[in-house]
Amino acid sequence: MVAGAQEGWNVTVLLEMKEKLKNIYGKYDIYLKPLFKFILAAGVFWIINGNIGYMDRLKTLPVTLVLVLLCSILPLNAMIALAGIVVLLHLYALAIEAAAVAFVLFFLMGLLYFRFAPEDGIYTVLMPLCLHFNIGPVMPMAIGLMGKAYSVVSVLFGTVVWFFLSGIKENQAVFSSSLEDAAASKLTVAMNLVMGNKEMFLVLATYTVVTAVVFFIRNLSIDYAWTAAIIVGALVDFVVLFAGYLMLGIPDRTINLAVGSLLSLAVSLVLEFLFFNLDYTRTERVQFEDDEYYYYVKAVPKMYVARKEKQVKRFSSKASGRTTRKQSFRGADKDILR
Repeated sequence: MVAGAQEGWNVTVLLEMKEKLKNIYGKYDIYLKPLFKFILAAGVFWIINGNIGYMDRLKTLPVTLVLVLLCSILPLNAMIALAGIVVLLHLYALAIEAAAVAFVLFFLMGLLYFRFAPEDGIYTVLMPLCLHFNIGPVMPMAIGLMGKAYSVVSVLFGTVVWFFLSGIKENQAVFSSSLEDAAASKLTVAMNLVMGNKEMFLVLATYTVVTAVVFFIRNLSIDYAWTAAIIVGALVDFVVLFAGYLMLGIPDRTINLAVGSLLSLAVSLVLEFLFFNLDYTRTERVQFEDDEYYYYVKAVPKMYVARKEKQVKRFSSKASGRTTRKQSFRGADKDILR
């Protein structure tokens, strides 16, 4: 009984913290949104400059700070456009062939992005960050839980960009070569980073399947649908990628895969608590009808913490006397005005 009471107290504390965070965000969202975009943009340009910072002037602190400040006040799609321009300039400083392939790639993805997922820029921006910190499965599972199925397009674009830029960094020696006959080889290497990267296509296929599985399970009318979707999605991601890495002959990826899967599972469970916290112990099933149909409704209440009602106490009769006199004076004033 003590353990159960302790667990209930912990849940109550977490729910209270969640409500406080919601109230703070609702009250100060006009300031918090630019702050979040500032932090996000700082992370994006930090990763870009740290991995492919080939143009020295562009990666200086003043230039980066100006870009981050612009992204904090502009729409999210403007952040994507500025990040793409910065990447192209860095690649141009390394090799014009890499910049040309990147330009064509970004142009094609931009057309598809604004056609299918123009409002899902947050996933496109966060995907490379998640892959950089080895928690890539978080984004496809987050879309399966909170988004729409076609939003996976934004995740796929972010994944392609991350693998392409990682390949550029790994082949930096090839692109920095100054030999006269190296132009053709640079172009071939740059195109192979997109068309011949088997690992990238494996990850793209896996994230598509994970999104579909999580999206399907979380829409089922079963108890703990979100929890089941998260666990199954994490297992599908791990099993498919584990088998794929073995087939591709890169078993060294499996260690990072195991760590990343566990971290992604934990982050997804936190998202469930923040956005979909239900109390299945109080599930109700309602049946009613009209002239044409019978309706069977399953209602699951959300977990919440009841707000404490404030009580006002009077401590002395003097205060009430003052109140009465004030009211009489106000009444006299009204009579005079009449």
